[in-house]
Amino acid sequence: MEHYILKAENVIAGRNLQTLWNAAVEVKDGKIAEIYETEAEIPEELKDRVTDLGKVTLMPGMIDCHNHLALDTRLENHLVKMNDCECEQTIRALKTMKDDLEAGVTTARCMGDRYYIDVTCRKAQQDGRIAGPKLVVSGIGMRASHGHGYVGMPFDGPEQFRKQARENIAHGVDFLKVFTTKVINATPFIYHFMSPEELKAVVQEARSVGITTACHCSGGQGLEDCLEAGIDCLEHVYYITPEQVEKVKKADRWVVYTPSYALNDKLLFKFSPQDREGSLKEKEIICKCLSGAIQGDLKFGIGTDGIHTGLPQEAEYIASLGASNTKVLAGITVNAAKLCGVDDKTGAIEKGLAADFVMLAGNPLDNISALKQVKSVYQDGRKIR
Repeated sequence: MEHYILKAENVIAGRNLQTLWNAAVEVKDGKIAEIYETEAEIPEELKDRVTDLGKVTLMPGMIDCHNHLALDTRLENHLVKMNDCECEQTIRALKTMKDDLEAGVTTARCMGDRYYIDVTCRKAQQDGRIAGPKLVVSGIGMRASHGHGYVGMPFDGPEQFRKQARENIAHGVDFLKVFTTKVINATPFIYHFMSPEELKAVVQEARSVGITTACHCSGGQGLEDCLEAGIDCLEHVYYITPEQVEKVKKADRWVVYTPSYALNDKLLFKFSPQDREGSLKEKEIICKCLSGAIQGDLKFGIGTDGIHTGLPQEAEYIASLGASNTKVLAGITVNAAKLCGVDDKTGAIEKGLAADFVMLAGNPLDNISALKQVKSVYQDGRKIR
């Protein structure tokens, strides 16, 4: 493996994401061997290994906390394409993985793909056979037969959910994923499709083998049921109320924000092209709810939900809703790694962790839009671009 040192005007280092000026990072065997806060600290015998990157920012590799490999919103009729055969979906997954990695995403949390594509791709990426983010996988997403979840498969009753949970576990998943509500509701009543008993069955199976659970949950009674059942992470939470924010915080649960489906007008209108006025009203409601969750200081990660290469934009939206740049950055690095259960491997520029870096033209702690200015990407010490 290569042994080198990268020097940059700004290095965002440590779990607290502190900016070090004119610092350097030593990489050896794919891991961070040392961090030098000043050039003078670099041992004389290693100075020939230094590459001065100049006026750039070196930050931890980005982590997408809500990814679907075969769901690609850049394509026409992307939801219909979730009915494609396994070969088509796998080919699509290979492309989205490559695209995401080149955009700076070095780790991704997969929230359900058909045919165990995520499990297959995780192994292929680990073996070096395909390029892409390191994957944290959930296998087959589970939904009720009458419920939402284009990427999920239908089940009914606690025992069917329990059986599929066990099959996912047998495939070696990292966590279990279920769907209980719609995405954008557009009605005062928020539908919820899974019973408390079905949710509890999945949680019981996850806990029996020491893994976590996540639920696609916009709000309403479905969110209450998730908290009661013991779901570890709530995805989307578009309609979370102030009272629910307090409950989630008290229960010490995670949330993952995927704001583009509400804040990106193009996507919003795509789902209800005949009712633009109604869609804009929903956008206003969702912005208020998400802002309330951010003000409530819930611990969070940020994801794209099929908007591949779009993580920097998701981060911008969360900043626009009131999160500080530091907290936004944590939501795609150090806190994201903790949520994914990989904070002992990646997520920060810290000695002993994987050398997963993104080199940016600007500093996202000063201006979050700098996340879009990717100049180079390193994964496990290897330069990707």
